[in-house]
Amino acid sequence: MTRYDVVIVGAGPAGAATAILTARAGLSTLVLERSRFPREKVCGDCLNPGAWALLDGLGVSPSIELLPSAKLRWVDFLDLAGRAIRFELPDDNRGERAIRRKIFDDALIRQAIAEGAEVRFGNPVFRIDNGVGWRVTAGERSVRARFLIAADGRNSSVARLLADFPKTQTDRIALQTHFSTDVEPHVTLQLKRYGYLGSATIGEGLMNLCLVCRPQYAEPFRLEAAQRYGLPVDHHWQSITPLTRSPIVARRGNLLYVGDAGRVVEPLTGEGILYALKSGVLAAEAICAAVVKSSDASLIYAQQCQKVYGRRLWVNQIARLAVLHPEISNQALQFLKWNPAPLKYLTSKVVTVGGG
Repeated sequence: MTRYDVVIVGAGPAGAATAILTARAGLSTLVLERSRFPREKVCGDCLNPGAWALLDGLGVSPSIELLPSAKLRWVDFLDLAGRAIRFELPDDNRGERAIRRKIFDDALIRQAIAEGAEVRFGNPVFRIDNGVGWRVTAGERSVRARFLIAADGRNSSVARLLADFPKTQTDRIALQTHFSTDVEPHVTLQLKRYGYLGSATIGEGLMNLCLVCRPQYAEPFRLEAAQRYGLPVDHHWQSITPLTRSPIVARRGNLLYVGDAGRVVEPLTGEGILYALKSGVLAAEAICAAVVKSSDASLIYAQQCQKVYGRRLWVNQIARLAVLHPEISNQALQFLKWNPAPLKYLTSKVVTVGGG
């Protein structure tokens, strides 16, 4: 049976970031990914400016900068009546961008391969054993590892197989699609009677459209959005749930949950990719430190995550409120039209560097 220093389940931004750095450090690294890349991913497709420093450290910025993307120029907040508050975004080459996850994730995992990581696509994990180290079974093969990284998303198979998966909140669902557009690059966040709508121009003449609502309103909301944007009734949409659940805390040594597998970030805040990359970097740093100190990487990682995240995910609660209580959110937006400072602050947390 082949042994690796690090086995990573999931090849999204968090898993790829971990793989890039552990492979670069000389640790034998295997990534197991259930899908075949490139693949679509439900996401707001927005790249927070704070991500560029992380991409620089990963050595992937030149590749990302060459990918089709849109430099977003402004954010429109719309109330239930469609009245807008607009905030201009910084005119910076490394400002807020929108980029399709299909090509972004593929560029990241290719960098991991270039660094020496082994990646197996189309390999869903169906068994995990913990004894002296980890034994992971995917397909017809089992491998052993000292460190196991769960980077397989909000519905983490690793967490389910190890009975670590927490109670979820099923009060909201997200729907997402892409379609052709010729509008100027910008972001729209609009309150609707069903929940809220978010859109962003992402380059290649495409618009990303996301809807978040209670599950029972998903179909009427989808039909209303399709009519508004001129989409056929049978236009393809992807869905994702849960949008909210408790963070997963590893209960076993040298097991690390990264990205949405560890803690769910609201998909429309523009912060998901940033947090995924950051958690992957923290995981790799914890592993490298544990190798040197012969200590437990999961403890080092947990301490660093607490320092980085703290109470930062309060934006999730605001987004949840917008769905569950749209009338209250609408009244708040009316107030903010005349007192825009709090809304401007919220915008800065979501779409500018290093909001804390």
